[in-house]
Formats: sequence, structure tokens, C-alpha cells
Amino acid sequence: MSETVTSPLSEVFKAEEKRLLNECIHCGFCLPACPTYMENGKEMDSPRGRLHLMGAAVEGRTNLDSAFEEHMKLCLVCRACETACPSGVQFGHLMETTRMALAESRTKGRFEQFLLGTVLPSHRWLSFVFTATRIIQILRLDKLSTILPFSLLVPEKLRKLQPSLPPVPLRRFGKSHDVHYPAVGQKRGTVTLFTGCVMDHLFPHVHAATARVLTWNGYDVTIPSDQTCCGALHAHAGEKSMTSFLADENISILDNYNSDYIVVNSAGCGAHLKSYLTYVDSGISVKIVDLSELLASIELKPPTVGPAGPVAYDEPCHLLHGQGISAEPKAILERIPGIDLVPLKDGDRCCGSAGSYSVTETEMSLNLLEAKMDDIDSSGAAIVVTANPGCQMQLNWGVKRRGLDVEVLHLAELLDRCFSPDPEYPSEPFARAG
Repeated sequence: MSETVTSPLSEVFKAEEKRLLNECIHCGFCLPACPTYMENGKEMDSPRGRLHLMGAAVEGRTNLDSAFEEHMKLCLVCRACETACPSGVQFGHLMETTRMALAESRTKGRFEQFLLGTVLPSHRWLSFVFTATRIIQILRLDKLSTILPFSLLVPEKLRKLQPSLPPVPLRRFGKSHDVHYPAVGQKRGTVTLFTGCVMDHLFPHVHAATARVLTWNGYDVTIPSDQTCCGALHAHAGEKSMTSFLADENISILDNYNSDYIVVNSAGCGAHLKSYLTYVDSGISVKIVDLSELLASIELKPPTVGPAGPVAYDEPCHLLHGQGISAEPKAILERIPGIDLVPLKDGDRCCGSAGSYSVTETEMSLNLLEAKMDDIDSSGAAIVVTANPGCQMQLNWGVKRRGLDVEVLHLAELLDRCFSPDPEYPSEPFARAG
């Protein structure tokens, strides 16, 4: 018998959410777009099925029990159903609202509270965690989890996930003070670069490449020192109060800079930052652009060299479905001289990363990753380009698991590589991967 959760969904589904819920016409167009439905064929793990469950809970025909929660948690919130939906149902918003009700109805574990409430919003805590992880990697203590008898002491999920973490860099990208990098040559405008939380610590080389590409193409770049987590992971977990708090924090910081644009190079962060009006009445959302959005709108300086080998582009869900950006990254890639851009089958299908999904729903995440690796292997690509750190981690993990001779790069990294042979190309900011 399933455990009943006390708080009814009707308390958080206001008139707007109920209106959005009723926009679903049950046509089924969402079914082939949904990764979990295509994987297991269960109607309750499709967008249509999940919306039916939400409606039943709002009307009091079902409880927010453990079975209900299981179907909601298995959703990637990739929002592919929103792109496929002819009625324009805002599924992502309804899912986040539903998870908020679930979060309010249960007692959170201490580790979850610590991670979401303490670690992610704090660069000090993140630095401590990643420094400790780096030491473990350097000493190769992480390998002990695969060797008897030590492996018996490590939970199976942790043993499975441990290889997915990339080498932790020596230091994060952000500084204790604001940093400004001037445009090279004729100035086109000014931007503030959003650096976030985990990406700031695990992918400083992507931020550095982004800043160099922007300054090379005429933008003054400012990196505020005290920016924090965007709150996307908190929103996906239903943590409304923390999501709103982080939105307040970032808006108060980003509003202090009179930049033309706030540039984001993480698709998940960008999609969430653009939704800040949902949480806080602020005008900064209109200034937020993805890196590819901005670069596609200008005439880029000609890259000096092209990539070595065929290139495939894998579309991050929160760039394609969350922000409606697809043509821009491809158009940028096509401008690179000598590029061999090869098609990637189901390049718009989720890789299984989805924020913390690979941790919470590891089995489904790996099933989706294996399907993605099949497509990458069949494409013949030597380089796979993406535009989201979570996807980059997941794809790198898949390449490692499969033993493929494929390099996974962020769009900024590939552009940086193609521009860098020019003797006048900026050397700062500098950050090396690994």
C-alpha cells in the first residue's frame, strides 16, 4: 500500500495553473517527443499521462502518494513536449509547481537540505567540496570504489556515478573582485557574463573561452564577483522559497551593471534566468541572451582554422525547448571554414543529464545516454559540440563508457580553438581544462 502525502495539489495550483492544465487536448503529439515514454512505453510516464495525474490530484481523485511522486520524478523536464504540443501547454511550469507541492508535503533529507540550501549557493562550500574531490582524484583514491574489499563499502549508485565526474580544475573561474576584459579592436558593446555555481568550478575553461571569444568580437566583458547559483536545480526540485531567494540575489547583482546584454553559456541556467519574471518582478530577463544568440546576430571575425575531423551538434534540451534556440548554434558552426558538419540522428533527444537527473534517476539516465552514444557513434563525428555543461559531462561520460574516439566540446571551446591561431587573439582570461 502506497504512502499517502498530506498536502493536496489544489493548494498550489492557482487559477492560472488550472487554466494551463485544461489546455491539454490529449492529442498524443507529445508521446513520441517524450524520452521516458519512448523508453518504457508507460502512459503515466508521458506528458499526457502526467497531466492526467495532476488533474486527478487537483480534483481530489488521487493522492500525492509515492506512486504519483515516482511518475513525476521520472520526468526529465526536458520540455520537448512543449515544442511538440499544438496547444502550447506550459508543461515545465506545471511540473515545477507539482514538485513544489511534493517538496512541501515531505520531510527533506539532511543531505538534500545541505546540498540545495548550503552548498550550491555558496562558492566557499563548492570550493571546499571540489578541492577535496580534486585531491581524491589526484591520489586516485576514487579508483578504490571499484576494488574489493573497498567497493563493498561504497553504495552501488555512487560506484556507478563516480566515473561521470570530470577532472576537477585547480581553481574556479570567478574572482573575489569584479573583473573586466576590454574589447579587442572596435568596440561593439558591453556584456556581463553569468558564471553560475557548478560551472564556475568545473568548467572555468569554458567561461575563459567565452570571454575571449566575446572580446575578440568587440565586446567589453564584465564578470561580477558575487553572483551565485541561478536556482534551476532548486526549481526542478520544487524548492520555491530558495528559488525566489536566489533570483533576488542574482537580480540585485546583475542590475548593478549597465551592460547591453547578460550572456549565459549554460543552456539550463539561461532558460531559468529568462524565467525570473515568474519569481521576481524584474526587467533583467529581456537582457539575458545565450552566447549563441548573441554571436549569431553579429558578423563574426573569420576563424583562422577549422576543426580537425567531422563535427556533430547535439542540441541541449533547455536551449532548444526551453529557449527556442536551434538555428543559431548551427549557423555559427557553418561559418567556420572547412568544417565538416555531419547530421546527428535524434540530436534533439535528451542525453539523460537533466541537471541532477543522472544522480536521482540513474538507470533511466543511462538508458537515454546509451541511445545517444549509438547515434554519435553512427554519425562518424570526431567532435561533438554542445552548449550546456550538464550535457557536456553526460556526453563525456558516455564517450568514456563506450570507448569512443570522440571529443566533446562546448561551442565556446570550439570557436576559441578556431580563433586562437591569430597572433592578436587575446590570451586572457586564461583557464585550462582539467
